[in-house]
Order: sequence, then structure tokens, then C-alpha cells
Amino acid sequence: MRDPILAFGKYEILEAVGSGGMATVYRAKLSGPMGFEKPVAVKVLQDDAAADEEIVRMFVDEARLGARLSHPNIAGVMEFGEADGRYFLAMEYVDGMSLGTLLRRRPKGRKAKGLEPAAAVYVASCVLKALAYAQALPGPDGKPMGVVHRDVSPQNILLDRSGAAKLCDFGIATGTWRAEKTRVGVVKGKAGYMAPEQSAGGKVDARTDLYAVGLTLVAMLSGCAPFEGKDTGEIRAKAAKGLPRDRIDALACDDGLKDVLMRALAMRPADRFASADEFLKSLAAAAPDPADTGRAALAVALEAALERAPGARSGTARAAVAKAPKRRAATQSSKDAASAAGIRNVLIGAGLLVLVALALALLKVGLPD
Repeated sequence: MRDPILAFGKYEILEAVGSGGMATVYRAKLSGPMGFEKPVAVKVLQDDAAADEEIVRMFVDEARLGARLSHPNIAGVMEFGEADGRYFLAMEYVDGMSLGTLLRRRPKGRKAKGLEPAAAVYVASCVLKALAYAQALPGPDGKPMGVVHRDVSPQNILLDRSGAAKLCDFGIATGTWRAEKTRVGVVKGKAGYMAPEQSAGGKVDARTDLYAVGLTLVAMLSGCAPFEGKDTGEIRAKAAKGLPRDRIDALACDDGLKDVLMRALAMRPADRFASADEFLKSLAAAAPDPADTGRAALAVALEAALERAPGARSGTARAAVAKAPKRRAATQSSKDAASAAGIRNVLIGAGLLVLVALALALLKVGLPD
């Protein structure tokens, strides 16, 4: 494990791995006696955000919910605290990358290639299990807290090298436990993965998250974002109209899975699955037992993406690096030759000027006054 770049409380920060409008996430380690080390992720509230009382309350709410969430498909929160005057969350570190990063490293354009259907269904199943758990999570009074994530998207699904998938970042989740209430008409979430009611700033519930799972599944199967545009406004405008049926028909998967997607992506919440459990059962019926093959296919895709990561050295990359010094040497030799030629030209020009001046002087001497 590389040397730390700074200490933050009892955590040693190694590198930044992501940053948003509110906080920065770092890869870090927790050290103990006898050489004990545990990798962790530390989410630190940014200075500007820490000065905003509303954002601080949201961060505290995220910590309060995180303390209650304990599920294999949710990246867990270990600690909430303050160090050097800054609030932080210490979280489970997932050794791999986000689903968003994995999809970005897949071929694009006409060669766009999504994940294997078994891998895509497996990831969606993991997310649905996480949502089913969160939706049923009881509060202090024993009643479900009505957790709505509101930001289910490839960026918030973490994949580790073994193929495990975990939902993370409940920072804008809503429910009965939250102290900071979202004002009516305020839109929170990623434009390209919002249900129509969320995009319009309306009331959201569990079915809003299920719509986002459907869009994420489309992104995995197609290799492309469900809605694309020049800016957030254009993307939101497209998302508000829903995904065209031909986008689903074009997916390389069985018709049964397409039917599941059509229901998950219904414009009216009442026409969608009522719960994550119901969605999960329909998904299992359309793609029976994808867990083993799906997880294996995901692990293969993830390993290939990690090989293509900046700094990774595949055989081709190593060969390119080995040839680089020779190319630099050849380039430098060409530059040296050009420089020498330039100097020769200057000297020859100067010599000619001297000869011309001397000839003019002699001519002047020979002429009568």
C-alpha cells in the first residue's frame, strides 16, 4: 500500500478517488498495532459546503441513515466524525471501480458494447436487493422509514474485483428520518437517470428508484447512457418524455427481459412494479438464476477495464513504453541536426556580409576624390 499523503484524524489519506459538489472521497487506511491495516474510504465535506447549514444537515442525515444500513449490497458506513474542523464519513472501501467507470471504458459509438446480459441482470438484482432492504428498514418507532435513494445510477454502484456489486451514496436519500426536507419543486439527482415525477420536482417514492434501476439496466445492456444531450437541460427534457420503445426493442436480450424493462420504465408510477421485491421476482423469472454466471461475467469485464485503466501496463502498453526512449532519442537527434544546420547558415550569411563590406571599402579607396 502506498505511503500516505496526509493524516486525517486516525485515518491516513492515500489518494483522492472522486469528488462532487458536496464532498471529496479518498482512499485511505486505518492502522493499528502489530502492522494491522484496513483499507477504508473517507468522504470529507468540502470547505465551501461545510459553511452551508443545509448541506451540513444533509451530510449528518446521510451519516444517521448509514449507521442503520447493514446489507451485503450496500457500501457500509463505519464512522461519522470531525477532524481538523471538517466533517467526514469513514466507509467500506470497495476495491474496484464504479459501474459508471466500467461502462465508460467499454467501446462507444457504432462499436458500443454493453455488458453480457447475465452480468447486467446480476448487477440489477444486487441493487434491487439493496433497495428492498432499505425500503423495509424500520425506524425507531418500528415503522418503515420510507427510504428513497433518489440517485440510483451507474456512478453510485460500486463493483469489486470479485464481482460483488454495492449501492452507495445515500446523500440525497429521503424518508421520515431526514431532518433536512427537500422543498417542493427542487430537483435532486442525476438528470439522465430520473423518473418523470422526479425530474418535474414532484413527489417521489420507492417506484422512483425502480425506474432508475430500469434505466441503469438499459445502460448496461446497450453500453450507452439512456439519454444524451449537450447539457443537463436537454437531457432532462428527453428523460421527461420517457425512453422510446425502439431503444428497448434494440437491446440484445430476451423478450422476457424487455417486457420487464417496459414495466419498470412505465411513465406512470402506478403502472410500474410496486416494490423492489416485485421487480426482483420478475427479473428472476425473465433471466433464471443469473447469479453465478452473471457474477463471473462481471468479474471478467471488470478485470479487463482495470487493465485499461490509466497507469495499467498491458503487453501492448509495455511494448509502447519500451519503444518510447528510442523515439525520443530519434526526435532529439533530428532537433540537434536542425539546430546545427541553422548555425551553419547564420555563419555563412555573416561571412558573405563581411566580404561585401570589404569589397566596398577597397572600391572606395581606388576611386579618385
